[in-house]
Amino acid sequence: MSEIPERIEREMFEIRSRMTRDLVDLRKHVDPKVVGERVKENARQRARKLLGRLQKELRQRAEKALASARGQMLAAREASEKRDPAILADAVRSDPVPAAILVAVVVLMASAARRSNGAR
Repeated sequence: MSEIPERIEREMFEIRSRMTRDLVDLRKHVDPKVVGERVKENARQRARKLLGRLQKELRQRAEKALASARGQMLAAREASEKRDPAILADAVRSDPVPAAILVAVVVLMASAARRSNGAR
């Protein structure tokens, strides 16, 4: 009967020994510095992915806008050669974005020119 308490003590000692390693490992994982670094790294990775998708989307839209602008430029050239403004009007109606950008740029340049002339 005296063997049973000794065996229990030995088993408890072994369990405590194994738990010590687990607790040390657990402390490493829940350390605020470690958790903070993990959060920062996860945020960086998500930001990189988001920026990558955004960059890809912007590149695709820019390529589409350039293609549309080229088409309108060709339509303007054709309208000039044929002296038919309807060709250019149809091109602008089909995609007004390049023409709107052109108008905005011209307005900005005109206002900048007025400011520079007025400052002199």
